[in-house]
Amino acid sequence: MNAASVGKLIDDLKRRAHRTTDDMNLATLVRLVQRLEHATADRLPSVISETLVARRIMLAGCSVEAETPTPTGRTCDFRLWRDGVRLHVHVKRLDAPVHTPPTIPSILRGALRNKQPVRVGIRWDPQLNTLGLRRLARAFAGFLQEGVVGESLSVRDASQRELGNLRIDRPAEKLELRVDRPDRHAVLERIDRLLQRAAQQCMPGQANAIMVVGSCPHDADLLDEALLGRFVARWDQSPRRGERQAFGRDNSGLWSKGSARDAGLACWCTLQGLDGIPRLSAGEFWLRSDRAPTPESAALARAALLRPRAG
Repeated sequence: MNAASVGKLIDDLKRRAHRTTDDMNLATLVRLVQRLEHATADRLPSVISETLVARRIMLAGCSVEAETPTPTGRTCDFRLWRDGVRLHVHVKRLDAPVHTPPTIPSILRGALRNKQPVRVGIRWDPQLNTLGLRRLARAFAGFLQEGVVGESLSVRDASQRELGNLRIDRPAEKLELRVDRPDRHAVLERIDRLLQRAAQQCMPGQANAIMVVGSCPHDADLLDEALLGRFVARWDQSPRRGERQAFGRDNSGLWSKGSARDAGLACWCTLQGLDGIPRLSAGEFWLRSDRAPTPESAALARAALLRPRAG
């Protein structure tokens, strides 16, 4: 982000500070301005993310306190109130390279014609020639005919170099093809660590929301997996009417393995406009099914952390 963009954000915060009649919000705005003015280049995207989340919360008519101490000696990024309801918010910036999915080669797309209604994640070596793509297409097509949700195929050459990978991700209304980012596993591990850190910062016995801010919209799928686990075929459950197979989640997710007892809400946004006026995408929302927060807390989280459009 260039200095002019940071300056515009700082000016916006100062204008809000001048207009606010809420002492708590005034103190928070002053602190955010100070953090932006002194942030290092490495820390700046995280500080901007936190600033935009706080601004969004204020726009929802909430009072916001920054860096609230917890009984465990840690701090919550923000504690907010509105209409007698309180919520603690933990903002985590996903530092991962921007991934622009390439166009799927027609040879691969043509081979992946299947009536199985699933979402498929694929990747391939961009150096493959036409003959190599055809061999990969045959391997993918055969696997997709027999594979089930939760399974994957890695195709390698004699030297064990990966030529391509196909992953049957989850049930879908129809066959969906998505290009996996090449560093998918590493980014998923990074999200896992962010969630663990946020869980450690939760206010015990209170409503807590984790807000992850990334750069790529499709990375929201990785947050979904990190929270709820991978989709797998479940032979211990009965399938829905009209279907032959039941599906569920494994216990690899933060929530699916029963961790983070006080974290019942999660959100995802992407950070946009780094070359102009920074803003957050509208956002996506997850609500825990077990140990669910109160309806009032969930309603406040939706109102404060999501927007109908970017901003």
